[in-house]
Amino acid sequence: MKAMLFLNNTEKPVAVLDEVAVVTMNDNHKSSPSRITYKSHKLNASRTMIELRNHDRMLVRLEDGRSGSVLLQHSSLDMEGNAVGVLLVMGDLQV
Repeated sequence: MKAMLFLNNTEKPVAVLDEVAVVTMNDNHKSSPSRITYKSHKLNASRTMIELRNHDRMLVRLEDGRSGSVLLQHSSLDMEGNAVGVLLVMGDLQV
């Protein structure tokens, strides 16, 4: 599944996520149990380095129509130069 990441109050995506998966953690994570793992070859689509905005809430829009507020929890590079990481979902993903 694909997704796009937006800063609040912007219409242009700041990141295009090529492969995403929604993961629900076990009962040790009661307040925010959902995470989104991502892989992207074009993470910074709009010259905004989201790695430096990890304290700002962003909006994620998944290809299946769900969306929600997220925080960047982890970001790194894989061996092929793709950006990989984890987004912390704040609350629930809405349809």
